Amino acid sequence: MNDLHDILRQRLLGLPRVVTRKMFGAEAYFVGPAMFAFFTPTSVVVRLPPSAFTEAVSHGVAKPFLSFGAAQVNGWAEIGFDGREDVDLTRWVASAHASGTHAARSAARRKKPSRARRVAKR
Repeated sequence: MNDLHDILRQRLLGLPRVVTRKMFGAEAYFVGPAMFAFFTPTSVVVRLPPSAFTEAVSHGVAKPFLSFGAAQVNGWAEIGFDGREDVDLTRWVASAHASGTHAARSAARRKKPSRARRVAKR
């Protein structure tokens, strides 16, 4: 299980524009301001686009990530390491990264430039 964690960690860090930050005592993976993945001791948790989330859950690959009693929050899916190979998880990690990249671009477009202040003439 530790080997799978290390392999996936290296794959995540190899994706374009990925940075890590500590969140809740764990290493979380971001593209710009958008977090798209993190690890629990027994799984990888990824934020998937709606169609991929539905597919992963309906095929039994993942379960909705439950955090503080909130079910299925914004497409976060938990994929357990048990019985999985790294190639099985690569597709879902790539999908989460693409979703994070899209979210980062959307956030950048929504960010409005600050308005210039008018200075009273004397």
